[in-house]
Amino acid sequence: MARRTNKPAPKTFQQRQTERRLAEERERSIVEDMASKYTCSNGVARDFAGQCEERLDDLDFDLLCSKLALDFWADPSNQAHPVVDLLREVEAERRRYHAALTKLRERLLDHTKSEQAHHHLGLPIEHYRQQVRERIFSDPDPTAGP
Repeated sequence: MARRTNKPAPKTFQQRQTERRLAEERERSIVEDMASKYTCSNGVARDFAGQCEERLDDLDFDLLCSKLALDFWADPSNQAHPVVDLLREVEAERRRYHAALTKLRERLLDHTKSEQAHHHLGLPIEHYRQQVRERIFSDPDPTAGP
């Protein structure tokens, strides 16, 4: 009796071409989006304020988890005290980070409300697109430092 396998069928040339085209379109879209946002002071400020907001959402959940764990370990044994002390440090650091990101987010958004702060970089947009391509989509050089 033949043994059944769950191997997917090999992709056709057309399927591989379609996947490659979609990946190129996705890359082009990311490059265009980042270059246009990052070359405008308001665009980059809004983008980074959004990044702050995403981190704040994550931190809200992390703080909820910290609170829950500390509630569980409200009366730790002597052996568990070092771990509970570290949990308290983690919670304090998360609160500090949350406060810092909240302030930075608001300051970034405040700058987008002023036309005085609105500025665009001067080189042709293709220069910045190339920078995005090289830094986001190129394979990193393993010999280069961070």
